[in-house]
Amino acid sequence: MFQNGNGTAGRGDTFEALSRIGADVAFERVSSVADCVERASREEVDLVVVDRGGPCIHAEVLAALAAESPPVVVVVAVDDDEDDALDAFRCGAADCVRAAHDYAEVLPVVALEQIRRWRQLRERRAAHRRIDWLERYNDNIIQSINSALVVVNRDGRITFANPTAGHILGCRAGDLGDRPVADWFTGGDDGPALITRTLEEGVRFKGAETMITLADGTLTPIGISCTPLLDESGEILGAVAIFQDLSEIKQLQRQVLQQEKMASIGQLAAGVAHEINNPMGFIHANLYQMSEYLQDMEGWFGAVDGLQRAAEAGDAEAVSAASQRLAEIAREIDVDYVRADFKKAVRESQEGSERIRHIVKDLREFSHQGSSERMLADVNQCVDSTANIVWTMMKHSVILEKEYADLPEISCYPMQLKQVFMNLLVNAYQAIEERQAEGDREPGVIRIVSSQRSGGVLVSISDTGIGIAETDLQRIFDPFFTTKEVGTGTGLGLSTSYGIVKRHGGTMNVASEIDRGSTFDVWLPFKPPDDMPPG
Repeated sequence: MFQNGNGTAGRGDTFEALSRIGADVAFERVSSVADCVERASREEVDLVVVDRGGPCIHAEVLAALAAESPPVVVVVAVDDDEDDALDAFRCGAADCVRAAHDYAEVLPVVALEQIRRWRQLRERRAAHRRIDWLERYNDNIIQSINSALVVVNRDGRITFANPTAGHILGCRAGDLGDRPVADWFTGGDDGPALITRTLEEGVRFKGAETMITLADGTLTPIGISCTPLLDESGEILGAVAIFQDLSEIKQLQRQVLQQEKMASIGQLAAGVAHEINNPMGFIHANLYQMSEYLQDMEGWFGAVDGLQRAAEAGDAEAVSAASQRLAEIAREIDVDYVRADFKKAVRESQEGSERIRHIVKDLREFSHQGSSERMLADVNQCVDSTANIVWTMMKHSVILEKEYADLPEISCYPMQLKQVFMNLLVNAYQAIEERQAEGDREPGVIRIVSSQRSGGVLVSISDTGIGIAETDLQRIFDPFFTTKEVGTGTGLGLSTSYGIVKRHGGTMNVASEIDRGSTFDVWLPFKPPDDMPPG
């Protein structure tokens, strides 16, 4: 806690207020800006409190602290000007507390909230560093800098394997000699194993992904580079395979993908709640109206019963009286209107409940982990069902245009493709929101177009948003790169989407112009690559 050395009398109320946080919180008091900066650089410091130092001191402390320093809460005196607090915020204070009558209650609440946010931010940074490290590791795999190595002869038998290869394949390296490589590298419906193709066709693979089968039947994902061994005449003598276990990276990718999906759903929650509340509102109103109609109809039903009893008795006079009574009640309650409106209320309620059912179904499908097996899927359906979910949050400020061509089904992982389209649509909406926040009151336009192109399916998603600067376009698909404000984007959405499209054998490109909007093109081949990794 920083307290100006020029006057610290009466500041015990700050320590007393902060002490309410709990016994596991330690405080350090400093009286110079240099000491404050030095202490704030320590990893264990979660919060800096600048206690009534005055505008100049506040500005000096905030300017001296590094960008990644803990949050700063500024305490201003009761008689300080309101502009002092505003100046503190402008200089970078996380919060500002006035030392008023409720100071002892307000300060610990504010401090706890800022400490919680800071610790969450530190945890996210640590997680991002770990993911960044693993991504670099995966890149090294693609560049064939791997430690597991096997050499096979022309007959497909192992002649050399290092200890890491033995570990991955589930044996000691010394036990691998003369074993058929096909014991682990098996083919499938898509064709022979990669090493087999290298031996038979001389095909080279660099950074490919495939599966190996262990002795217990377990499938393990690996990244592999394969090169044929040739004699002087170009005859194939064997092959060298360098590979790495991708199990941990694949698990991390699945976790990141699921987290991105759930984060997207979190952004949609308010819109979905509103979308569900609308039909629920008129369903509730209709049920109330139908209840009143039933009460009105009770008298009419009673008169019908009376008429029936009179008819059964064969009393003509009683029948006439009962008939007149039935007609009077029918006029009083306007039975024709009640009957027609009752049917209308039932029909509207059915339509509302069906709308709610569709919303819940779309959300449930989108949040589902998805199948680990490839399947034939309609890309139009993937993008359209995703657009229906996103529409709930953008409908009041965006015009959504769709133009779908007749497309054949493609072999893919549909839930992963829905994640790609979700990221692109949410980004398009946010770009429009950003432009509108700068004063543009015109509704934005998001346009979805699908077509057949170059042996595959092309889906283009365009927006009239703020656009992307040319300098940012070069990095837009890099992990953790984001043009959004801190706390708004993780920088993983487009990177994850790019990886999904690439694993499908497709491409993703972007064209953008500041203040004009952006267009993202996703191209997916009709036939996926033979070495397309599992989902």
